Amino acid sequence: MKKKLSATEERTSRTKQKLLEYLMESGNVSYSCKRAGISRETYYQWRSDDRIFSYKADEAIVHGKSFVNDLAHTQLILNIQKGDMQAVRFQLVNCHEDYRPKAPEKIEKKDPPITHIRITRAEGCSHDEIIEVPQTPS
Repeated sequence: MKKKLSATEERTSRTKQKLLEYLMESGNVSYSCKRAGISRETYYQWRSDDRIFSYKADEAIVHGKSFVNDLAHTQLILNIQKGDMQAVRFQLVNCHEDYRPKAPEKIEKKDPPITHIRITRAEGCSHDEIIEVPQTPS
């Protein structure tokens, strides 16, 4: 036998359902919570308290993000068809290898190798000494 929900539980259940619908439309937690009239803290509390709700929310977010991406892609294609060069450039730079910006090559600046060391003697010594430093292969 199904337990009768209290008025608060019924209202919470309806709000959860509305929130899931908003998540399916947008994929955005903040936006969906605002539309449903709840705080993000409440949303995350519901997720931690209710595994089924958490699972449904994850599914709704994935669906919502996919839906919004499809909308954005449709608009991009419409703008490309209208000849919008910014849309054309965006598409080519992001989806065509020949139009991607090339990363600048890193030029490493190396100090020249040390080949000689001059050792200066203290006062009273008769001469300086120069020592050859053998080169090691890099």
